[in-house]
Amino acid sequence: MFPLKNLIKRLLAGALLAGVMALPIFAQDPAPVTVAQPEVRPAVERVELTGSFTARRAAQLSPRLSGLVETIDIDAGDAVAAGDVVVRLDDRLAELQLGQAEAAVAQLRASFDEAVRLRDEALRLGEDRFFPDTEIQARKSAVQVAKAALDVASAERDTAAERLARHAIVAPFDGVIARRLTEAGEWVETGTAVAELVAVDDLWLDVQAPQRLWPRLRQDTDIEIIVDALDGRALTGEVAARVPVSDPAARTFLLRLILPEADPAITPGMSARTVIRLRTDAAALLVPRDALIRYPDGTITLFTVDDSASPPVARQRQVAVGRVDGDRAVIESGLSPDQAVVVRGNEVLTEGQPVRIVEDGG
Repeated sequence: MFPLKNLIKRLLAGALLAGVMALPIFAQDPAPVTVAQPEVRPAVERVELTGSFTARRAAQLSPRLSGLVETIDIDAGDAVAAGDVVVRLDDRLAELQLGQAEAAVAQLRASFDEAVRLRDEALRLGEDRFFPDTEIQARKSAVQVAKAALDVASAERDTAAERLARHAIVAPFDGVIARRLTEAGEWVETGTAVAELVAVDDLWLDVQAPQRLWPRLRQDTDIEIIVDALDGRALTGEVAARVPVSDPAARTFLLRLILPEADPAITPGMSARTVIRLRTDAAALLVPRDALIRYPDGTITLFTVDDSASPPVARQRQVAVGRVDGDRAVIESGLSPDQAVVVRGNEVLTEGQPVRIVEDGG
């Protein structure tokens, strides 16, 4: 009899103690949270790629004939303009040959002028029947022969002048000497590179882009170029070309970008990051990225506020996240557009915990 009474008393005491201990849990103050309303709009896919600046024009300067290097007045880093002489070959013999050719032209021009004078004289006398027709024809033929000889000599003179000009190797465009590849006194053959010239004010950025972007890239695509060497300065880029030859292994294609305005601080070889923003026509459900809670196993959840309770309570929902649009993430499933999400204070929330909205995150 007494043991049964003692057991009942102990059970009642334990239940009372458990109730007392549970009171602080149910009586805890609601957690302050900030919420934001999801957006429904066409999403912008943000794609980040890396690449390097390359010169649109670069040339290995080489002579068009063999010869001895007489002077070389450039070195690596020197800026040159189109038409500047960078290397000159020994041209003494070419100068002499040109002088001979010019003398021959002068001699034959005098012969031609004399032949013309004699022909005109014969024609004038022939009008009065004082000159035989055969002699007139002979003098006409002499003019033609003299003219042909003069033309040949003129062509030889032009050839000699061109040969002399080819002893000077000139810059074909404005740029900077990247490498000096010869020295005075060296013999160079036709086609031997003597210097490397790079146009540093005319650059493009080469990046390898995923094949899936091919049909979506246009010249007016929103592109931002971030140059790390310039303290992360962001510049506006434009699509210059899409090279259709893809890399089947990497499933990429070459995308070439340009800067609308040249920046002298950027040089060939500098690396850069590109941010490509691609708009889509389909509407998407977007929430602030701060609302997402990621777990090591890949699970992604967020908290909504159930205001049907008093006070409102937090409800944890597992969601499927698609692409990221700036500071927003596309929710593919697990959330309705009319459900506000917690963007601040969600780090320590638990399912069913009372909450108090202190700020609307928009």
